[in-house]
Parts: sequence; structure tokens; C-alpha cells
Amino acid sequence: MSNHLQSKCSDIDMILRVIVSFQVLLLVSREVLTANNVNCYYASWAAYRPGNGRITSRDIPANLCTHIFYAFLGLNDDGSLAIEDNDLDIVKGNFKGLSDLKKVNPNLKTLFSVGGANANILVFENIAEDPKKRKTLAESTIALCKEYNYDGIDIDWEYPQKKDTFVDLLRDLKTALEPHELLLTAAVDQLPINAAYDVVEMTKYLDIINVMSYDFHSPYWQTGQNSPLYFSPKESEWQRDNLNANSSITHWIEYGAQPEKITIGCGFYGKAMILKDPNDHGLMAPVETANSPGPYTNNIGTLGYNELCDFHMKDSTVVWDDDQQVPIMYKDKLWVGYDNERSVALKAQYAVDHGLFGIMMWSVETDDSHGSCGNGEWPLLKSINKIMKSNIANSQ
Repeated sequence: MSNHLQSKCSDIDMILRVIVSFQVLLLVSREVLTANNVNCYYASWAAYRPGNGRITSRDIPANLCTHIFYAFLGLNDDGSLAIEDNDLDIVKGNFKGLSDLKKVNPNLKTLFSVGGANANILVFENIAEDPKKRKTLAESTIALCKEYNYDGIDIDWEYPQKKDTFVDLLRDLKTALEPHELLLTAAVDQLPINAAYDVVEMTKYLDIINVMSYDFHSPYWQTGQNSPLYFSPKESEWQRDNLNANSSITHWIEYGAQPEKITIGCGFYGKAMILKDPNDHGLMAPVETANSPGPYTNNIGTLGYNELCDFHMKDSTVVWDDDQQVPIMYKDKLWVGYDNERSVALKAQYAVDHGLFGIMMWSVETDDSHGSCGNGEWPLLKSINKIMKSNIANSQ
């Protein structure tokens, strides 16, 4: 072989090595980016809560979330976005406060979340069925995102009744938003119910699918966890297959959702109930009624992690459920199934191990922002971020 030919082959070999190395780098980078996301929903009405419960958009730690979802905006009958609280959102600058966090974290993405559990589903349906109203929603979204420097819209429709029209809505929104480099995401039910979701078609248009893998149990008839990672052997076969975060994620993937678009959800709150017998405090123990509302969240049968830290952890008993990978707290007749630093870290690790987009929580402002539990400020968020940052370090 001539020296010229040997040199040429050597050059080709070097080029191929560079290409392969670049492809490997891309795959590693994609894996890191996929598993590293921390999606924080922010309940904007927390700005009105008393004491330690009061959190404005400016109080959220910008470097502990990759995406923050401002909850909630509503919908007008014509399809345009409805600002639910003009005084808070506009006059007092809560919209702007969220996007201003980008000055601290330039990589942060902020999104408007539309709908929520109390939204009028008929308005959603009417808009989804009408091409003109879908166009109006898209135009309204683009205008509001540009005005307040937001990065997209999150559809929290609980829950679609006609899966075809939901896909129509997502398709038209994606078509309109994509040229403006705006994200389209959705908060979805724990299970990919056939009547509500055409998972394969939805996935084509959504950048992120936030699976609400919490609220698995009611606080009214027997003790049960809010967001168990896995099932308990005490549960029925149906419960094992449906009432835990792992089953939620598994079902969504089986139905056709791409793992790299999915977040596993966790609750920064617990399901709180009153036991019939304070000595019977295990899983599936009889319940007398739901606990009264907490002073911050003001929801019956629910206590934020901040409320647990501020008012209930002292002198309580906390035990770890090895099967469901979540803690239980009880004191006298009060019983709470919730997430703590250990359990949210396990969910974050689950996201990493399964190649998900990341983890999502409802909702960020109910973390222990003042450090009342003795583990510093924002301990749940920090526990999640420790896992995510470790994943980045191990992948480099």
C-alpha cells in the first residue's frame, strides 16, 4: 500500500472515530438531559396563605427546578386564556415574578398551566371541538407567553371525555406554538384511560407528559398512601396493578407514551385521616373521617409537607413502608400517608433508572420552605436535586 493510500485510510479512520465519539456523546447528553428534569407546579393562591404557608412566585428557589408551571389560568368561552386573579397575577406581579427567576437560572423554563381540578370541563370540551376556538387559544397563548417571557402552556384538563377532540386540541396548539419555540405539555391522569386519551397520538404533539401519580387513595374509609411508589402485598390484584406510581408509569409506556417525555409525579403533601382506633394504625386500617383542613392548604383530608413540619411532626411516630417505599406518620388518631426526603429521592432515582424526562411534584410551595423539620429549607426539592445532580456527574 502506498504512503498516500495509507495516509488517506488513516484520515478516514480518524473521521469515523470522531463521528462515533460524537454519537456516543449525543446519546450520553440525551440521557442526562432526559432524566435530570425537575418539574415544579406552583399553586399561585399560596401567595394568600398565612404565616410560613405564604409563598409568592419570587420565593421559589430558581436553581432547584428546571420547569415551573404557574397554576392556574382559566379559559373564556371564545377560547382565549382567562386570567383568574388580575390583582395577584398582573398588578402584584406574580406572573412576572416567576419569569424573573430566569435572571437567577437562565436555563429555567416557565409555563402557564391551564385548567386544574376545579376547571369547567364543558368549556374545555367546547374549545377542543371548535377549530376557531382552538386557534384563538393558540393565539392567546403565544401573546401571553411573549408578554411575560414564558416558555409554553400546560394543559391540565381533568379529564377529557372524547379522546379524539383532545388530540385535535393538542395538534392545533403544537402546530401554532412550535414556530415560536414554545413548549406544549399536559398533566394527565394516573392511568391512560381509553375513553380519555389516545396515548400514541397525544405523544406526537406533547413535549412533556406530567403523570399525576398521586391521590391514589381517599381519606374517608381506610388508610392508604397518597403516592406509593410500589404496591403493598395487602392490596387486591387490581389495586396492585393500578394504585401506585410504578403501575402508572408502566401503563402509560405500555399504551405508547415515550418514556423520555414522561415525568413521574409525587405529592409534596399527604392524605390525612382520623383513625377509628388509634391502636390500629397500619395500612388499610379503618378510618372514621378525613382530617380537618390544614391552616395553609385549607383542604379537607390533606396536609402539606410544610403543615406536617410546622404542626404535626413533633411527638408523632414515623414509620417506613418497605413495600410501598413511602413513610407513614401517626399521632393519637391522626394518620398521614405522605412523601418525605427519602421517598421523593427514590422517585427521582426511578425516573433516572427508567429513562424518564424527570420528576414532577404538586406542588412546590408546600415543601418545608422555612426548615421547620430541621433539615434546612426546601428539603424535598434538595433531596430530588441531589439525585439528579448525581446522575449528571455519573454520566460524564
